Amino acid sequence: MNDSYPIATKWFWWLLGLTTLLLFFRLGSAPIYILDEAKNAECAREMLMRHDWITPTFNGELRTDKPVLHYWFMMIAYKMFGVNEFAARFFSVLMGLGTIAITYFFTARWVNSGVAFFAALVLALSGQFLFEFRLSVPDPYLIFFTTAGLFCGFSYVQTKKWKWIILTAIFLALASLAKGPVALALPGLAILVFIISSKRWLELLDYKFLVAALVYFVIAAPWYLAVHKATGGAFTQGFFFEHNLHRFSSEMEGHGGPFIIVPLIVFIGLLPVCAFIFSIFKTQTGVWQKPFTKFSFFVMLIYVVFFSISSTKLPNYPMPCYAFVAILIGNWINRVLYDRKKLPLYGFIIMLVVALAVPVGGYFALRAEVATRAIAVHALWVSFLPLVLVWIIINRNRWRAPKTITTLAIAYFVFNLVFVGMLYPMIYRLNPVTQTQTTITNPKYAIVAYQDFNAGFLFNLQDSHLPVPIYHNSDSLKVAVEKNLQQNLSTFIITTQSELSTVDTGFYRIVEQRHDLFENPTTIILEKK
Repeated sequence: MNDSYPIATKWFWWLLGLTTLLLFFRLGSAPIYILDEAKNAECAREMLMRHDWITPTFNGELRTDKPVLHYWFMMIAYKMFGVNEFAARFFSVLMGLGTIAITYFFTARWVNSGVAFFAALVLALSGQFLFEFRLSVPDPYLIFFTTAGLFCGFSYVQTKKWKWIILTAIFLALASLAKGPVALALPGLAILVFIISSKRWLELLDYKFLVAALVYFVIAAPWYLAVHKATGGAFTQGFFFEHNLHRFSSEMEGHGGPFIIVPLIVFIGLLPVCAFIFSIFKTQTGVWQKPFTKFSFFVMLIYVVFFSISSTKLPNYPMPCYAFVAILIGNWINRVLYDRKKLPLYGFIIMLVVALAVPVGGYFALRAEVATRAIAVHALWVSFLPLVLVWIIINRNRWRAPKTITTLAIAYFVFNLVFVGMLYPMIYRLNPVTQTQTTITNPKYAIVAYQDFNAGFLFNLQDSHLPVPIYHNSDSLKVAVEKNLQQNLSTFIITTQSELSTVDTGFYRIVEQRHDLFENPTTIILEKK
């Protein structure tokens, strides 16, 4: 199209290269500690230890939370790099880079290179986007394959070529192996709404959709059938009914809230550039005139509305629509630059308020946590960002928009590099799992757990200690400990402070007591020798 702001393709490759550096920078330096990372990384390790590509387990027990695709990728990475933090996150990074790349190339194909570059830039500067793709969780895989499936689905509607509908089926089948039926339902609804809005009703009767459905089930169904058989239906019951239907109809694990939370999640998640999102709906931006941006709007709307009415709400849930929100914002930025206008002041004010809140809020949050109190001052490392934003605001009327965007991009690139590559690992190395590692990794000790315990311990223990026996009453715990003593084995018991009242503290000695970072429990390590 002829309204593209002139951006050479080489600038996209520079952007992708810098994003690659940012995502891989000290990728393995942060320990596997937070709950989702710990459970997913450990589950993949246990499957690899058993040479089992079907049944996911955590601490030897069936895990029904997620399907299998991300475990497969992690198992491959473990074989390539060994079982470690870098390997657990390696393919997540590739999914992030892939999401940025396909966003650029499909947008360049269907709109223009200017919109494509700025859409990619929105994603590459998003702190939440970058953080998510440095985690050993299923969402990076879901986001990439869902985004690819939606782009191919749009391409099929526009061209009617076989390759696009087959690729749509393949990508959405892989997305379903990453997260479940939501990976088909929401993209399918978005494509359906787009076809209906275009008044192309008869296309819904196209026999190619039946062929695509067959391809989808040939790829997605075999593992679900295999795990159903291998677990006697237990996985099917736990995954489809508890972790899908129940999450939608009932609040789980305290992750609920009002309707407005999900739009706020999307807004905050795509900062800084999302600060200008209120400007994208002006008619002159061409959202409604361009089929691709119109389709992007429907994708955004469907994901935001669906997860807003869902009873369980988490920050990662609407992330498959982030590329499409980025396209809408990129379309607006392209228009502003093409028309030689200035970026509106309100967006920079929003960025400044958030940028001020990060070091100040971070400082007080670290001061409130005993383990991180000594490093609280390091939160001020990112205080350069509000200074840069003040400088931009002061010079906004004298600078042209390209210079403003370049300055903004450099500032946030450095901010994200410092935050995800340096501050986050520094803070989370002070977690109770890492800090007690030297204590409990003693070959002369058996390791057991009592009632509740931090899931991060399992990934950080040696294979010889797995699975960790869990005891749910003090008598059975005491019997197990005494049996170990008869075999000349001392015992470490991992538990939490809230469970101490139910054990005979005179029989054991407390050797470690550390509060879980930014969580309520306090981890306790008991010893009996």
